[in-house]
Amino acid sequence: MPKKAHGKTRYLAFMPAALLAFLIIFLMLTPPQMPAQAPTQVGSMGTSAPDFTLEVLDANGLTGRTLSFSSLRGKPVFIEFVFEWCPHCNNMAPSVKKLHQEYGDRVVFLTVLGSQGTTPEKSAEFIQKHGISWISVYDPAMKTFLDYGVRGTPTYFFISPEGVVVRMLAGEQSYDMLSFAMEELLSF
Repeated sequence: MPKKAHGKTRYLAFMPAALLAFLIIFLMLTPPQMPAQAPTQVGSMGTSAPDFTLEVLDANGLTGRTLSFSSLRGKPVFIEFVFEWCPHCNNMAPSVKKLHQEYGDRVVFLTVLGSQGTTPEKSAEFIQKHGISWISVYDPAMKTFLDYGVRGTPTYFFISPEGVVVRMLAGEQSYDMLSFAMEELLSF
């Protein structure tokens, strides 16, 4: 009897430590949640894309220059919303780069990097790692994410020269789907 009781006691003593370890690992692997504020719903076709002014970020960090979305009026625009720590954003980076190689001469590409759970320095590393050569901006207060109703990343907006949302795609997409949406944008 003592042998069996001793094994059960050891098992019961181990359980709280195992549960604590599991909880710590779970919390470390769970990405931070977006701020709980009511987003503006601009994802549907035909809505106007909100204006914003954000600081430009390149592979070396924040540049001190700003970009206003309104300055892009008159040109078709592709906006991607990403986080540097987002595995889906990292998975999609080669497809977006390929899309830029094919359409970058006809469409303005813009990457908006979110600040939740990261820093401008880590976001600059994302730009360097993926060889992003188009304009990137940093959203320190997550206001642009909220204004565009971004609920997950990556999220892509295809915006007409008049500033109207033609299409919004969320999550990982096939290159063919991105290309289809780009052709749709260019038909406006």
